[in-house]
Amino acid sequence: MLFVVTKMFLRKKRINGREYYYLVQSARVGDKVKKRERYVGLQKPSKSEMKRVSWEFDSVKSFLQKKQKVLESITSKHAKNMKCMPQDYRDDFFKQFVTKFTYDTSKIEGSTLSYKDTALLLNEGITPAHKPSRDIREAENHKKAYELILGMLKKKIDVRTILELHKQLKQGVSEDAGNLRTGQVRVGNLIPINHSMIKQELRLLISWLAKNKNMHPIEKAALFHCSFERIHPFFDGNGRIGRLLLNMILMQSGYPPLNIQHKNRRRYYTALQRADSGNHLYMIKYLVYELEEMYL
Repeated sequence: MLFVVTKMFLRKKRINGREYYYLVQSARVGDKVKKRERYVGLQKPSKSEMKRVSWEFDSVKSFLQKKQKVLESITSKHAKNMKCMPQDYRDDFFKQFVTKFTYDTSKIEGSTLSYKDTALLLNEGITPAHKPSRDIREAENHKKAYELILGMLKKKIDVRTILELHKQLKQGVSEDAGNLRTGQVRVGNLIPINHSMIKQELRLLISWLAKNKNMHPIEKAALFHCSFERIHPFFDGNGRIGRLLLNMILMQSGYPPLNIQHKNRRRYYTALQRADSGNHLYMIKYLVYELEEMYL
């Protein structure tokens, strides 16, 4: 379908006395004009920054167009399997995916559980010996959190959804389960926003998600995920909650669930770092790579 950019402009929103800047792209898709916007910060971007974001818009569009047939093949094949294959096949897919997903997402955050430990724990109820009880409980909780998003795919993501997922993940592990952080943290070289701004920033992110329904699902999931990690709303569990929400967005758009593998964590970290600098193309490419690895 023909996609022709008609104009790009800066939009300023004033909320609770604070100004937020968005770059909006208006484009003609077929006989309709559609808009998509990108949050660019609290400070008015310079012309060079606007030019960079404009270049990224075009680069992302070009990349996803090149991958269109591959992504359509992945989504259609998965949908057909989930609809036509016997229940045993679907149950086996769920068991394999949730085991691998729980292992990798936990390992990224420093869990000591091996893949075998995770599989025995989640599928056989066998608790691994000589492993931290925290790692064991969080693995069990993560499986339940994934099951929770499967039951919420017809609902819109909101702050309550995010808090429910965190409560499930950290239940019996942390006293702040289901609560936003109340102090400042540092993540490597990144200093996330002040805790007093978290709820407002989450609401803005959720509002952005709702307004950009026509954005490509991969791009939408990538941008949401990077923004969520930059906000860093919790003292702990941000990565795992962010990856759960990323999957929720993909599955709501008809995509199969995606696993960010521990073995590829350096690429994942690099993608997050580049997104912190305003370049989301690398994360988009990385997510497509993981989908191809898993489903082709």
